[in-house]
Amino acid sequence: MKKYIILTLAAMTAMVACSKIETAPEAQREINFEVANGLHTKATGTVYNNGAFGTYAWFNNTDDFMVNEKVALISSVWKTADHTFYWPKTGSISFISYSPFVGTSDTANSVPAVTKNSITYTGVTVGATDLMYADRATCSANVNEVTDDDTNDSGFSGVPTVFRHALAKLSFKMKCNFVTYVDPTTNTRTSWDVTVTSAKISGFKTTGDCALALNTDGKSWDKPVTNIGTDTDPVNVNVWTNTSGATTAQELIDATTYPEGIKFYYDAINDEEHNDVVDLAEATGFVLPQVLLTSTDTDPAQKLELTIHIKTHLSNGKTIDEDIPCTVDIKSISSLKAWEMNQNIVYTIKIKPTAKASGADGHDDDPNDVIITFDPAVADWTNVDASAVIQL
Repeated sequence: MKKYIILTLAAMTAMVACSKIETAPEAQREINFEVANGLHTKATGTVYNNGAFGTYAWFNNTDDFMVNEKVALISSVWKTADHTFYWPKTGSISFISYSPFVGTSDTANSVPAVTKNSITYTGVTVGATDLMYADRATCSANVNEVTDDDTNDSGFSGVPTVFRHALAKLSFKMKCNFVTYVDPTTNTRTSWDVTVTSAKISGFKTTGDCALALNTDGKSWDKPVTNIGTDTDPVNVNVWTNTSGATTAQELIDATTYPEGIKFYYDAINDEEHNDVVDLAEATGFVLPQVLLTSTDTDPAQKLELTIHIKTHLSNGKTIDEDIPCTVDIKSISSLKAWEMNQNIVYTIKIKPTAKASGADGHDDDPNDVIITFDPAVADWTNVDASAVIQL
């Protein structure tokens, strides 16, 4: 799923007009990064709100013009914070930006190395920071504003800066497929109280490298490609390389919100089913794009661990209680083979509170396929020769 982040002004009033500063001689225009007004047609997306970002620029794609300059929202205009730059009279300027700006020295290595045709992250340990990189923008010099002719796009009134996510985002939802069932033959009801007391994920990588190369279109970036398929069924995915580290188990059920766990149940008094989708806590917010593994691989697989209690209210008035621990490879619960760059991945975990019949297809929303049935047969008689001779 592609998702585009568009830099816009924070104030809504600034969305309908461009800010023009005429402080230099001969009405030279100061370079600013005021961008899309939200009505442009090609680069729709979400308002940028990630704070200051860094930018590099080259004059005529040769000479250094800006070197890791900080761009911030100043008086409702996105502009360079530490130095003032004006459009030259001739030629063009090419811009490459990254987000967020955290200075030239960064112990977490989230500041990328940027050249005219590459962006490289090395040894990044992923946390709560949304790392982003922008399409390269090339604009004509001595412009009053950035126009369609300069950017081959519409709606921009400053250097067009469209950010892409370098990481992936991961979240989980949970629901119960059913909590009650009335058998149409006997007209008797069975119901289930399902309580999920713990939902943990573990085993995913947290540190890695990412090298982006400029595409031949001179604007977009070629992501790293990893082949995880076979010769007959190749599967190419955009993930980071040299991945390492692994998270400890991370709880997704907020104990404050759900002190007794997440409950799905049937309210017999009001004849109401409570089995709607519940959002679990986000998995650290952002995760390193990585290949999903299985337990048979050398590296630890990304795991989902559930602790579930099921109380079954039988139609004859009896009840049974079961505690069910469940640990599965995340790769096994969907068709996804990897968490890829710029993907917002949402898993919906569906719980079926009855055992699936051996060899049966089963229906997600109908327990009829696991009703206890009988297969009666009569054993053959055993013939016994009990003849005897009576002597008279």
